[in-house]
Amino acid sequence: MMARTMAQDGRRSWRKTALSTIVGGLVGAGAMAAMLSLAGTELLDAMGPSRVALAAVGLIYVLMAAMVGFGVAAPRAGAKVLNVADAEELYDDRANLLFSTIVMTLLGATFLLLALARAPGFAAGVVPASAAFASLALILAGGALASWLWRGRFDELSRQLGLEGASWAFYISWIVLTVWGAADFLGLGATLTPIDAVTVPAAALLAGSFAAIGRRGMMVR
Repeated sequence: MMARTMAQDGRRSWRKTALSTIVGGLVGAGAMAAMLSLAGTELLDAMGPSRVALAAVGLIYVLMAAMVGFGVAAPRAGAKVLNVADAEELYDDRANLLFSTIVMTLLGATFLLLALARAPGFAAGVVPASAAFASLALILAGGALASWLWRGRFDELSRQLGLEGASWAFYISWIVLTVWGAADFLGLGATLTPIDAVTVPAAALLAGSFAAIGRRGMMVR
């Protein structure tokens, strides 16, 4: 009987994970299509692959924030698609989730501003360079201050997951940037631009977070 119950719980967990993946994929695809439509082909062509990649990473941050924010605003509905045990978990952790939502939204918006900022070689940019850089400086300083002030609000597991995610992000960034940079200065045809140096750590932070959660078996609940 216990084995049967565990098997049923496992099937429900995998169905929930599959549903979350499908919903996230559909929302992401819709948002990407909307962004491409709003940007237009001329702007996208002028941006080039590196800027488009940074904009895509920024969009992922914003979409993740939107999904978490949905869970905070509507815990019962959010519990059906987010990786939580039940709505009570969203109720209990509402303050921390709201903090994470705000940080992810601001980070994503900043990356989008950087991708669209005017710069040498990109006169088609629609955001002043000074505004984009000021946004980056503010979000980094504000995020560091907020993390310090809120450090006591997170439990031991959350803090440990944060450290593990940051470690994974560093390893991923170091490997990718080292190999890419070496290939560039050795003349192997893999040009590493300053924009890529911004995009890689931002993407690695996402990948590192998923790696830390996955290693603890928390991807399926």
